[in-house]
Amino acid sequence: MTSQVPQSWQLIATWLAEHAPLTASEMRPPASPAAIEAVQRQLPVRLPADLVAWWESCDGFTDGAVYALLPEIHVPLCTARVIEARQSQLDLEAKFGSPTAMTGQAGEFSRAFQDAFVPIAEDHCGQLLFVDLRPGPLHGCVSEWDHEQAFLALPIWDSVAAMLTDVAVALQSGTPACLDFARRQRAAGSTADPSAVPIVTPDGELEWSCS
Repeated sequence: MTSQVPQSWQLIATWLAEHAPLTASEMRPPASPAAIEAVQRQLPVRLPADLVAWWESCDGFTDGAVYALLPEIHVPLCTARVIEARQSQLDLEAKFGSPTAMTGQAGEFSRAFQDAFVPIAEDHCGQLLFVDLRPGPLHGCVSEWDHEQAFLALPIWDSVAAMLTDVAVALQSGTPACLDFARRQRAAGSTADPSAVPIVTPDGELEWSCS
């Protein structure tokens, strides 16, 4: 899966440059090895190879970026902001006496932001996409942290590689992203449809239209 990351990212970056230049303008150059290692030093376990490969292709979006890349309105964080966002969540948990040590398996619900969670994108409304580095079959899955409800939803993607492939296919084909997530949500009894279709505004901003 890791080998797919540079190709998926190239497809995404090329599509943005051609169709959504406003969103493309927020992309940062690749992260340096030192920047990636700075993130690694904060963590109790190794970063997954596909996340490293993504940062080696693009160090998120510029600070203060407002144009989303990932469904529904998430903006990729640069590595420096990853460290800041993660520490902010851990400090908040400590303020209320919540345990943050790694517990449970990847993909299992958690009411506390654990030190094995790595934020990778934010929506500026209090939600974060994070990579779950707890052990288990879903190690490396991507889920959403809700600032009010914590982590009480199914993982959205099985991995960073799967996330980038999903977005690349949706952009290239104009078909919905998050279809697999939608199927799993329905199987779990949810009536919500989280699938999202990419559209471009007249001024060149990528948006995701949800049902």
